Amino acid sequence: MRRSLLLRSTVARNAAAATGLVHLSTANHFRQPLACAVAVPFSSHHGSSLHTAIRLASTTTTTTHGTSKPKIVHYSKLGMDGFTDVKYNTAADEFLENLEAKLDAIDSAELEDISCNSGVLTIETSSKGTFIINKQAPNVQLWLSSPISGPHHYDMVTSTSNGVETVYWKSDNDAHDLREKLEVELSEVLQHPFQL
Repeated sequence: MRRSLLLRSTVARNAAAATGLVHLSTANHFRQPLACAVAVPFSSHHGSSLHTAIRLASTTTTTTHGTSKPKIVHYSKLGMDGFTDVKYNTAADEFLENLEAKLDAIDSAELEDISCNSGVLTIETSSKGTFIINKQAPNVQLWLSSPISGPHHYDMVTSTSNGVETVYWKSDNDAHDLREKLEVELSEVLQHPFQL
């Protein structure tokens, strides 16, 4: 059974070339949006290639009228094909280590144990239970298991503005920020404001 997917952007054409669905020579170095859409046919044996094309196309950002907007890249949507191991691991490790250091500096009977091993940060509290934040490298995500709000998955998202890249961890469900979620929930546990 044949279906087609409409890809409307330059990056979509590049994504199709990367998956071998169109020739690379027709896909590279387009600076203007396509005047017409590109229909990419696929059948069941092209399923994974199409999935890659969709993931690459979903990361596009645009500039309007020569004005540069911050470039936002959803690395989790790129998956293993679209990120470097070093970038993800560095960002995830920095987040976990920063959180661990901030919590270690707090003198509270509410915090029973804090440990970080092999990409898993465990925060045991006396009244609410255990928070677990762990790396999910194949998905390019951090996962949170919270005794207050339950499980959450956070995509690695970067924003580049004026040459400075900032990493955010955004929920793949409703786009809330992991840092903000932890600040609210740990403030509730500690019964005083907590900031990362």
